[in-house]
Amino acid sequence: MKKLSYLFLFTFFALLFTGCQEDEPSFPSSENPTVEVLTNEIYGAPNRKFEIKATLNDDLGLKSVRIEIPELSLDKTINFATEPLLTTYDLSYFFEVPADRGTSEAFKIKLTITDVSGNEIDQEIDLRLDGEFSAPAISMITPKEGAVILLSSSTELPVNFVVNDDSGIDYVQVKCEALNIDELIQLTGSPQSYTFNKTYNLPVTAAQYVLTITAKDKFAIPNMGTMNINIVATNEYPAIYLCDQPKGTNLTTDAVGVPMYFHTKVGQDFEFKYYADTDNKEIYFLGQESDFAPHCFGLNASGDLVDDVASSAIVLPTKGYYKIKVNPSTLDYTVTKYTPTSYVWANIANGLWHDDETQRRPFVSIAGGGIQGANWDTWNAWVQTSLHLANNPNNPYQLVGEYTLTGTMEGTFTGQWWSPSWRLIKNGIATMSPGSNGNAKYPAAPGVYKVILDTELERAFITKK
Repeated sequence: MKKLSYLFLFTFFALLFTGCQEDEPSFPSSENPTVEVLTNEIYGAPNRKFEIKATLNDDLGLKSVRIEIPELSLDKTINFATEPLLTTYDLSYFFEVPADRGTSEAFKIKLTITDVSGNEIDQEIDLRLDGEFSAPAISMITPKEGAVILLSSSTELPVNFVVNDDSGIDYVQVKCEALNIDELIQLTGSPQSYTFNKTYNLPVTAAQYVLTITAKDKFAIPNMGTMNINIVATNEYPAIYLCDQPKGTNLTTDAVGVPMYFHTKVGQDFEFKYYADTDNKEIYFLGQESDFAPHCFGLNASGDLVDDVASSAIVLPTKGYYKIKVNPSTLDYTVTKYTPTSYVWANIANGLWHDDETQRRPFVSIAGGGIQGANWDTWNAWVQTSLHLANNPNNPYQLVGEYTLTGTMEGTFTGQWWSPSWRLIKNGIATMSPGSNGNAKYPAAPGVYKVILDTELERAFITKK
């Protein structure tokens, strides 16, 4: 009986072994696989991902590739299917260097490629952690983005900027196709800082230009930095902005409405409506949106309006709404205080969604993109209570709140089924619908922003908190 049991077990395992052998495919002999790496030296850095790229080939079929860096605890095997056989594979593998490694360290990346015939080859790649990945930093002094050059005053275009880079600067290039500018400055000695300062001549005809600044560094794997500057050369101002920020304020950190775009324009007569939120509010008029220079209109020592960056502010004596007119050509301006008569949207914070319009109470939220919690659905705008605006207790014509922006934003301030609604178009204009179409996109750094919707001014102000 015992012999029969042993015989049974032997027969069972023999059949099992034979079955397993039959399940594993066998392949004929073949040539060794080959590997072609993108580079024999990879630069990384602590707490940063790097990429291993290579092309693997085999005349019959690839079985696997093993990636090893023992010191960084990397041991990854990628197995390939054999039905059908894979003869070519483009390896792209990312790995993040641990944060506790030093920038002076270096390692060997070992790739082991095996084919289905059992052939195996190794390939080593050097990994250095002293990589430099930042593009050269370009700091424009003049012109700033959106700069206005008044041709009646000057046809000169001064270009002044500074480039900085830790690994040294290879070259700097200034280009403007429309002005036939293509100047490349090849630098020697790997300087970490370079200042460019040159004046070009403009045609006397009004036009818009794009100035492109490019800088390349001298790192082993070069980094490029590029900046485009839009310039308007004109015989008269296309726009004037009202600025209530102190001199020297960076006017590009806020998302919408700073400085404030004019309301109406007839020739060179610009009219604004403006709300001074305190007594003795100081304002300037700017000929460009992004900076106080080159055109900043304020008062001289005699109290006259001048185009001078060193001018003093115009002071609005008391809190309230004003109509302000300015002509940058004749240097005339008037300031008139007024009392608004437009509709007051009261009890917005106590809004109620209801299908029966008689039982509905208006609320104002936002629908759009680039805003945390927002999409283009007005129901979502209702249920995301963090997006709701509230009445400003100090001004019945303003609705206020805070939004977290995630990047470039666009939106419409809205109630239930777009009633009421104010579409946020270009230049911070928030027109009450029905009105102008075309929501504008506003670049914004991620972060928390204060929001003011002024229904009297039909302007939105979204400023970094």
